[in-house]
Amino acid sequence: MEPAKLPQETPNIKRPLPHNVEGIPTPTGTIPAEIYRARRHKLMEEMGSGVALIFSADHVGDGHRQDLDFYYLTGLEFESGAALLLAPEDPQYKEILFLSPLDVEDNRWHGNRPILGRAIELGTGIAKVLRTTLLPRMLTNAVLNTANRELVYLGAMVGYTSPIPKQLQVLRDASARILNSRIVDGHEYLPRMRSVHDEHEISIMRKAVDITVEGFRRAMQNVRPKMNESELQYVFESYFRQQGSHCNAYRPIVGSGLNSCVLHYGQNRKIMRDGELVLCDVGCEYEMYASDITRTFPVNGKFTARQAEVYQVVLNAWKAAVAAVKPGVTWVELNDIARKVIDDAGFADDYFHSLGHFVGLNVHDAGLQREPLKAGMVITIEPGIYLANEEIGIRIEDDVLVTETGCEVLSANCPREIAEIEAIMAK
Repeated sequence: MEPAKLPQETPNIKRPLPHNVEGIPTPTGTIPAEIYRARRHKLMEEMGSGVALIFSADHVGDGHRQDLDFYYLTGLEFESGAALLLAPEDPQYKEILFLSPLDVEDNRWHGNRPILGRAIELGTGIAKVLRTTLLPRMLTNAVLNTANRELVYLGAMVGYTSPIPKQLQVLRDASARILNSRIVDGHEYLPRMRSVHDEHEISIMRKAVDITVEGFRRAMQNVRPKMNESELQYVFESYFRQQGSHCNAYRPIVGSGLNSCVLHYGQNRKIMRDGELVLCDVGCEYEMYASDITRTFPVNGKFTARQAEVYQVVLNAWKAAVAAVKPGVTWVELNDIARKVIDDAGFADDYFHSLGHFVGLNVHDAGLQREPLKAGMVITIEPGIYLANEEIGIRIEDDVLVTETGCEVLSANCPREIAEIEAIMAK
């Protein structure tokens, strides 16, 4: 299949720069438009035939993120109400971007949006850009031009009590009106693609991890008894913002004492006491990519004998699992390796979550956990033990890159050994 056409510059219309004042939609961050084009081409090669539709988020900003499949294929972080049509069998336009209608009055309130033209084609890297008012007709035409009249569903499968995803509902509505058409399952294509990262993504994720690691080092050096959990959260976040991270990758967990045993604790308002542990599960987002690190350390800078005993078991489980990470290994195998260490130490009922997950554009990113690991995947390894009756909750979590020969712990510089943690806290 030939790649989709790229728009060409003309003498009077040049490719816009990122964050241009004209409001032309362009990929944000450092990944060039050509990479997004290559992703779309690869996806269409996987599809082979049929027509697929990916929607952007209806609202972006004010706490609402872009749809991650749409972003992965376009790089358009702030374009809401848009859609991407992929038609690998079309002889002319295999990809069409649909942008929401232009409202010139709204420009005063939310920023300039230009009329359609070559500048937008150059900015997006997509040769055919239309308004969403034309989407119903163009979708029908695209399906009629396929050999088997197939509409490919690329979204996630959901339970029967969940709302029907917009993408699936639109395909169902279109199929009901196009004779002899049918919806085919393509829900694994994008998770499989997104879980294996290219060099551009890995570079961005390294940056996100490095920022988060330094945030942890500063938190360990600044924590003290009688400090509020929210103050410690601020230590992380103020550094993140200084380094160009515009938001957290997820809601931070800063839980001391009994709160360290609450897996999804999020209030972060308790006063930390001398002798307690504090569990910090925090990660920054950088250029839309997440980091995810957890460390548990003593509020006063010194582990008690019991705290150190339990901590070492978790650390041993972490080491055993990380040592086994390589292409071809399965999540089940990694889980069993970590769990055996914890079970053998007598804490079988005190470790009640899975070992890890994929990391990428989302902190719990798309991926197929039943399939063996591949080089280029970034996963977390995060065993834990939670003893609520002793107010000891310990989790150690790192971002791990699967390599051709094994793995690389991206967050290796974040203090992990007991002596290492106590040393940095003593400074």
